[in-house]
Amino acid sequence: MANVSEREMEVGHLYAKAILDLAEEKGQADELLEELGEVLKALDRSPELEEFLSSPLVDDEIRAKVIDDVFQGKASDLLVDSLKVVNGKGRLGFLRAIVEAYRIAHRALRGVVDTHVRTAVPLTEELRARLKSSIAGFTGKSPNLIERIDPSLIGGMVVEVAGQKIDASVASRLRGVSEALLRRASQEIHSGRTYIAEQ
Repeated sequence: MANVSEREMEVGHLYAKAILDLAEEKGQADELLEELGEVLKALDRSPELEEFLSSPLVDDEIRAKVIDDVFQGKASDLLVDSLKVVNGKGRLGFLRAIVEAYRIAHRALRGVVDTHVRTAVPLTEELRARLKSSIAGFTGKSPNLIERIDPSLIGGMVVEVAGQKIDASVASRLRGVSEALLRRASQEIHSGRTYIAEQ
Protein backbone atom coordinates (compact mmCIF):
# COMPACT_ATOMS: atom_id res chain seq x y z
CA MET A 1 0.00 0.00 0.00
CA ALA A 2 1.30 3.44 -0.91
CA ASN A 3 2.74 5.65 1.84
CA VAL A 4 2.84 2.88 4.44
CA SER A 5 6.27 1.70 5.59
CA GLU A 6 7.23 -1.78 6.76
CA ARG A 7 7.52 -0.50 10.32
CA GLU A 8 4.02 0.96 10.12
CA MET A 9 2.68 -2.32 8.73
CA GLU A 10 4.24 -4.23 11.65
CA VAL A 11 2.27 -2.06 14.07
CA GLY A 12 -0.77 -2.22 11.79
CA HIS A 13 -0.81 -6.03 11.83
CA LEU A 14 -0.81 -6.13 15.64
CA TYR A 15 -3.89 -3.95 15.95
CA ALA A 16 -5.63 -5.31 12.86
CA LYS A 17 -5.47 -8.88 14.17
CA ALA A 18 -7.04 -7.92 17.49
CA ILE A 19 -9.76 -5.88 15.76
CA LEU A 20 -10.46 -8.63 13.20
CA ASP A 21 -10.69 -11.31 15.91
CA LEU A 22 -13.28 -9.25 17.77
CA ALA A 23 -15.17 -8.33 14.59
CA GLU A 24 -15.31 -11.97 13.49
CA GLU A 25 -16.54 -13.01 16.94
CA LYS A 26 -19.34 -10.46 16.64
CA GLY A 27 -20.12 -11.47 13.04
CA GLN A 28 -19.21 -7.98 11.79
CA ALA A 29 -15.87 -8.57 10.06
CA ASP A 30 -17.16 -7.95 6.52
CA GLU A 31 -19.11 -4.84 7.51
CA LEU A 32 -16.13 -3.45 9.41
CA LEU A 33 -13.92 -3.88 6.34
CA GLU A 34 -16.31 -1.64 4.39
CA GLU A 35 -16.42 0.90 7.21
CA LEU A 36 -12.64 1.05 7.45
CA GLY A 37 -12.56 1.73 3.72
CA GLU A 38 -14.91 4.66 4.33
CA VAL A 39 -12.58 5.92 7.09
CA LEU A 40 -9.74 6.02 4.57
CA LYS A 41 -11.94 7.96 2.15
CA ALA A 42 -12.68 10.44 4.95
CA LEU A 43 -8.95 10.87 5.58
CA ASP A 44 -8.34 11.35 1.84
CA ARG A 45 -11.03 14.05 1.74
CA SER A 46 -9.71 15.77 4.86
CA PRO A 47 -5.92 15.78 5.31
CA GLU A 48 -6.52 18.10 8.27
CA LEU A 49 -8.50 15.36 10.05
CA GLU A 50 -5.71 12.85 9.45
CA GLU A 51 -3.09 15.29 10.70
CA PHE A 52 -5.18 16.04 13.79
CA LEU A 53 -5.78 12.36 14.61
CA SER A 54 -2.11 11.45 14.21
CA SER A 55 -0.55 14.47 15.91
CA PRO A 56 1.33 13.64 19.14
CA LEU A 57 0.61 17.20 20.27
CA VAL A 58 -3.14 16.55 20.57
CA ASP A 59 -4.45 15.18 23.87
CA ASP A 60 -6.01 11.68 23.70
CA GLU A 61 -9.24 12.88 25.30
CA ILE A 62 -9.67 15.64 22.75
CA ARG A 63 -9.09 13.13 19.95
CA ALA A 64 -11.62 10.74 21.52
CA LYS A 65 -14.22 13.52 21.52
CA VAL A 66 -13.54 14.24 17.83
CA ILE A 67 -13.89 10.52 17.05
CA ASP A 68 -17.32 10.63 18.72
CA ASP A 69 -18.29 13.80 16.86
CA VAL A 70 -17.17 12.50 13.46
CA PHE A 71 -18.18 8.82 13.65
CA GLN A 72 -20.77 8.28 16.41
CA GLY A 73 -24.18 7.54 14.91
CA LYS A 74 -22.67 7.30 11.41
CA ALA A 75 -20.63 4.13 11.98
CA SER A 76 -20.89 0.95 14.03
CA ASP A 77 -20.08 0.91 17.73
CA LEU A 78 -17.35 -1.58 16.88
CA LEU A 79 -15.61 0.89 14.59
CA VAL A 80 -15.92 3.76 17.07
CA ASP A 81 -14.69 1.60 19.96
CA SER A 82 -11.78 0.29 17.86
CA LEU A 83 -10.72 3.82 16.94
CA LYS A 84 -10.88 4.83 20.59
CA VAL A 85 -8.73 1.88 21.67
CA VAL A 86 -6.14 2.71 19.01
CA ASN A 87 -6.31 6.34 20.13
CA GLY A 88 -5.81 5.35 23.76
CA LYS A 89 -2.62 3.55 22.76
CA GLY A 90 -1.41 6.62 20.86
CA ARG A 91 -1.40 4.77 17.54
CA LEU A 92 -3.86 6.68 15.37
CA GLY A 93 -0.88 7.80 13.29
CA PHE A 94 -0.79 4.19 12.09
CA LEU A 95 -4.44 4.19 11.02
CA ARG A 96 -3.74 3.68 7.30
CA ALA A 97 -1.44 0.76 8.10
CA ILE A 98 -4.05 -0.74 10.45
CA VAL A 99 -6.73 -0.53 7.74
CA GLU A 100 -4.43 -2.12 5.13
CA ALA A 101 -3.37 -4.86 7.58
CA TYR A 102 -7.03 -5.52 8.41
CA ARG A 103 -7.84 -5.82 4.70
CA ILE A 104 -5.00 -8.31 4.18
CA ALA A 105 -5.91 -10.35 7.26
CA HIS A 106 -9.59 -10.33 6.31
CA ARG A 107 -8.79 -11.61 2.82
CA ALA A 108 -6.60 -14.36 4.27
CA LEU A 109 -9.40 -15.36 6.65
CA ARG A 110 -11.78 -15.60 3.69
CA GLY A 111 -9.29 -17.62 1.65
CA VAL A 112 -8.43 -14.80 -0.75
CA VAL A 113 -4.88 -13.82 -1.71
CA ASP A 114 -3.84 -10.58 -3.42
CA THR A 115 -2.07 -11.32 -6.68
CA HIS A 116 -0.34 -8.50 -8.55
CA VAL A 117 -0.08 -9.16 -12.27
CA ARG A 118 1.92 -7.04 -14.70
CA THR A 119 1.29 -7.74 -18.38
CA ALA A 120 2.37 -6.10 -21.62
CA VAL A 121 -1.24 -6.03 -22.83
CA PRO A 122 -4.56 -6.36 -20.97
CA LEU A 123 -5.64 -9.86 -19.99
CA THR A 124 -8.56 -11.35 -21.88
CA GLU A 125 -11.31 -13.01 -19.85
CA GLU A 126 -10.04 -16.42 -20.97
CA LEU A 127 -6.45 -15.72 -19.89
CA ARG A 128 -7.65 -14.17 -16.64
CA ALA A 129 -9.62 -17.33 -15.85
CA ARG A 130 -6.63 -19.57 -16.67
CA LEU A 131 -4.34 -17.43 -14.52
CA LYS A 132 -6.74 -17.52 -11.58
CA SER A 133 -7.08 -21.28 -11.91
CA SER A 134 -3.31 -21.80 -11.92
CA ILE A 135 -2.72 -19.56 -8.92
CA ALA A 136 -5.61 -21.11 -7.00
CA GLY A 137 -4.13 -24.55 -7.66
CA PHE A 138 -0.74 -23.42 -6.34
CA THR A 139 -1.85 -21.43 -3.30
CA GLY A 140 -5.07 -23.20 -2.36
CA LYS A 141 -6.66 -19.74 -2.18
CA SER A 142 -8.84 -17.65 -4.41
CA PRO A 143 -6.68 -14.98 -6.11
CA ASN A 144 -7.75 -11.35 -6.15
CA LEU A 145 -6.05 -10.12 -9.32
CA ILE A 146 -4.63 -6.60 -9.21
CA GLU A 147 -3.73 -5.97 -12.84
CA ARG A 148 -1.32 -3.44 -14.30
CA ILE A 149 -0.26 -2.90 -17.90
CA ASP A 150 3.51 -2.59 -18.36
CA PRO A 151 4.45 -2.23 -22.05
CA SER A 152 8.15 -2.55 -21.14
CA LEU A 153 7.57 -6.29 -20.60
CA ILE A 154 7.21 -6.70 -24.39
CA GLY A 155 5.11 -9.78 -23.73
CA GLY A 156 4.53 -12.32 -21.02
CA MET A 157 3.87 -11.32 -17.45
CA VAL A 158 5.21 -10.88 -13.94
CA VAL A 159 3.16 -12.30 -11.08
CA GLU A 160 3.48 -11.58 -7.35
CA VAL A 161 1.39 -13.56 -4.90
CA ALA A 162 1.03 -11.99 -1.44
CA GLY A 163 4.11 -9.86 -2.09
CA GLN A 164 6.28 -12.77 -3.32
CA LYS A 165 7.37 -13.01 -6.94
CA ILE A 166 6.27 -16.25 -8.50
CA ASP A 167 8.93 -18.97 -8.49
CA ALA A 168 10.00 -21.37 -11.25
CA SER A 169 7.68 -24.20 -10.20
CA VAL A 170 4.65 -21.97 -10.55
CA ALA A 171 6.01 -20.25 -13.63
CA SER A 172 5.91 -23.56 -15.48
CA ARG A 173 2.18 -23.84 -14.76
CA LEU A 174 1.65 -20.34 -16.05
CA ARG A 175 3.77 -20.74 -19.18
CA GLY A 176 0.72 -21.34 -21.33
CA VAL A 177 -0.86 -18.11 -20.15
CA SER A 178 2.39 -16.22 -20.65
CA GLU A 179 2.85 -17.60 -24.17
CA ALA A 180 -0.71 -16.61 -25.06
CA LEU A 181 -0.01 -13.10 -23.78
CA LEU A 182 3.16 -12.94 -25.85
CA ARG A 183 1.22 -13.88 -28.99
CA ARG A 184 -1.42 -11.28 -28.14
CA ALA A 185 1.21 -8.60 -27.52
CA SER A 186 2.78 -9.37 -30.87
CA GLN A 187 -0.59 -9.00 -32.59
CA GLU A 188 -1.20 -5.68 -30.80
CA ILE A 189 2.23 -4.38 -31.83
CA HIS A 190 1.62 -5.32 -35.45
CA SER A 191 -1.77 -3.61 -35.36
CA GLY A 192 -0.10 -0.42 -34.09
CA ARG A 193 -2.13 -0.38 -30.88
CA THR A 194 -0.42 0.97 -27.76
CA TYR A 195 -1.25 1.00 -24.07
CA ILE A 196 -0.29 3.59 -21.51
CA ALA A 197 1.26 2.10 -18.39
CA GLU A 198 -0.72 2.74 -15.21
CA GLN A 199 1.02 4.81 -12.59
